[in-house]
Amino acid sequence: MFDLSSYNTFNLTVYAQAGRVITAPEDLTQPLGGPYIILGAGSDVLFTEDFAGTVLINRIGGIELGSKVDERGAPNDLGDHILVRVGGGVLLDELIDYLLDQGICGLENLSLIPGTVGAAPIQNVGAYGVEIGTFIAQIEARDVLSGKQVILSGEQCRFGYRTSIFKEQGWSSLFITHVTFKLPLKFTPKVNYAGLQSCEFKQARALRERVIALRNEKLPNPKYVGNAGSFFKNPYVSAQVVAQLKERYEQVPCYPQSDGSFKLAAGWLIDKANCRGIKHGQVGTWGNQALVIVNLGGAKPHEVVALAKYVSAEVQNKFALDLVPEVRLYGKHGELSWDQI
Repeated sequence: MFDLSSYNTFNLTVYAQAGRVITAPEDLTQPLGGPYIILGAGSDVLFTEDFAGTVLINRIGGIELGSKVDERGAPNDLGDHILVRVGGGVLLDELIDYLLDQGICGLENLSLIPGTVGAAPIQNVGAYGVEIGTFIAQIEARDVLSGKQVILSGEQCRFGYRTSIFKEQGWSSLFITHVTFKLPLKFTPKVNYAGLQSCEFKQARALRERVIALRNEKLPNPKYVGNAGSFFKNPYVSAQVVAQLKERYEQVPCYPQSDGSFKLAAGWLIDKANCRGIKHGQVGTWGNQALVIVNLGGAKPHEVVALAKYVSAEVQNKFALDLVPEVRLYGKHGELSWDQI
């Protein structure tokens, strides 16, 4: 059995039948038989029980600074962007810190998000108004079922809110070995979200430090408190739903979208459903951010599931809105949908 305790940030004691640490694309040239799961840092994952298959751990390293390019991506020594090729096992936050030292910006709003570069495109991770897919020029991957290499452009990845082509049927067998980013050399701060709007940032490093401070104020560090970050996705609703909510509450945190819909803050909904800071057994919701479910020490997978179901039901009862997990769920035989647990 392969111990997954150190490979999931919920710090749950779970096991896989087998495990392999991948340090180079060549480790994946032989087709894989039987059920499998691909993991980075395990920071956006909930194992509901032991897994009866093989877990592949991405630890491919390396950061390569490439050529300068213009807005269209064409090579140009005077370009205002640069291509950066990164191994899928590199930690995202360490990459951001390194890039800022080189005068390369764009990803600073994603600071302190736990997880690897290879896992980030799958969920199209985002924070404070920035999504990682915006900056991805190319992805290199290996199909673990055939051993073949696959290269996709950023457009081919079909990035959306917390989703991508890698979550679709027929594409989930791709193990991301390298990500090439197209990043700006000129700092343009993105400060549309609360906590950033009132600040003036002249340097990307200052924005990174502010984002880190905000995250530390609201979110528990998984090194000390087991959690997988935001457990639920922010729901998208119509303008009519927002209007109805504003009749009941003075302030409704909502963000207009280009299609006329609005993104609601799931944490606010959970808070108003009286589920912030609650405890069930050895799990609870975080007192400073209701969107985060935490392991209070020695929690079992079924306790996390039970609390998540309870929170979802309370929000449904109060607002008639469904919350869907952002965290990926894995059972004995592989990935599960929310309705399957």
